[in-house]
Amino acid sequence: MRTTSHSLRRASSERGAILIQVGVAILVLSAFSMFIVDYGALWVSRHQAQNAADSGALAGATALAFDSFTDRADDGPAKQAALSFALANLVWGKAPDVDVSTDIRFYADDPAAFPSICSNDDCVRVDVYRNQTRGNPLPTFFAGLVGVTSQGVRATAIAQAAAANASNCLKPWAVLDKWAEKPGPFDYETSQFDPATGDTYQPPDGDDPGTSYTLAADLGMKVKLKVGDPQNSKEMFGAGWFSPVDLGGTGGNVYRDNIGGCAAGTYSVGTKLSVENGNMIGPTKQGVDDLTALDPDAKWDAVNKKVINSCVGPPYTCETQGYSVSPRIVAVPVINTLDAYNAVHNGDKVQGAGNMEVAVVAILGFFVEGLDGNDVVGYFCTKPDLLTSSGGAVSPSAAFLKAITLVR
Repeated sequence: MRTTSHSLRRASSERGAILIQVGVAILVLSAFSMFIVDYGALWVSRHQAQNAADSGALAGATALAFDSFTDRADDGPAKQAALSFALANLVWGKAPDVDVSTDIRFYADDPAAFPSICSNDDCVRVDVYRNQTRGNPLPTFFAGLVGVTSQGVRATAIAQAAAANASNCLKPWAVLDKWAEKPGPFDYETSQFDPATGDTYQPPDGDDPGTSYTLAADLGMKVKLKVGDPQNSKEMFGAGWFSPVDLGGTGGNVYRDNIGGCAAGTYSVGTKLSVENGNMIGPTKQGVDDLTALDPDAKWDAVNKKVINSCVGPPYTCETQGYSVSPRIVAVPVINTLDAYNAVHNGDKVQGAGNMEVAVVAILGFFVEGLDGNDVVGYFCTKPDLLTSSGGAVSPSAAFLKAITLVR
């Protein structure tokens, strides 16, 4: 009886202990839940907000490079593209808040908000919000137990439409650069380079485009590229004249393939190219036919200075997959006109230029419209391409190739 009485008294003294333990456990688990669930939701939303900002900035920089570099208005292509892509990326199930007037900016709007790399005013900054200040806060699930009923995130991204200086799909046409025609103006079909008559040439560099082609003067210009014969005298150095060059292999078949496809390797400003021996008129025609067949319905919109009806856009009808822009938008190397002239002129004697080396001073974007006799007809345009550390610098005003990158 004593043992039973003692056991009953002991059990009676421990009544309610489990309630205390459960209460403490609930408190601890609630604290952990508040940290894990609410803090986890915050960080998931933070990553989603950054994705929205990144997408908006990249879209804005792309439109800045390829739609209009000068239209910085709220309803212009750069800001509208940035806004559309930023809002398309949801943050915890809802679109973030982005004010097109104040949250999408360019370097000139507020230089202090941009890194120095953007000093050419070729960057777009996008800020996105999902917070209390903008009236679209994130919810909380357990933090309400301690009086926290909402939380917020914001994110910033800056993208640059940088001047590119290289291409991994260069076309084998070394085109004479533009010069200052005397008395002028320069005619894209009839001008002939002759220093004896006062024509002058200044090659471009990283700060000064010289007499070379520029976006302001030449974007959208219709041009005929005229094949030259390196074995002939080349007494006439005309606008649009080009020499076939060796890009990783000699011969007509390789040259044709490099027009219709891509030569292996990356070629940049400053690269030296070897001139082919023949005029390559037949392979040029065949290669251009191969190229235009890749995107047969593409056309040039002279008003908006861009390609339309391309198979790379909806409904995406390209037979060859993998193109992000029309394959008929190509990279064309430009060479030093004065150096090429001097290479084939020795006093009064004019000599052939087969196998001579020419240095690339610029690379142009060029939409290949087709052929006119032996001439390759097309329009100067912008093109996405590469920025390499080994390539020469390009003046932003003469950068027909653009590299779209996130800088922050």
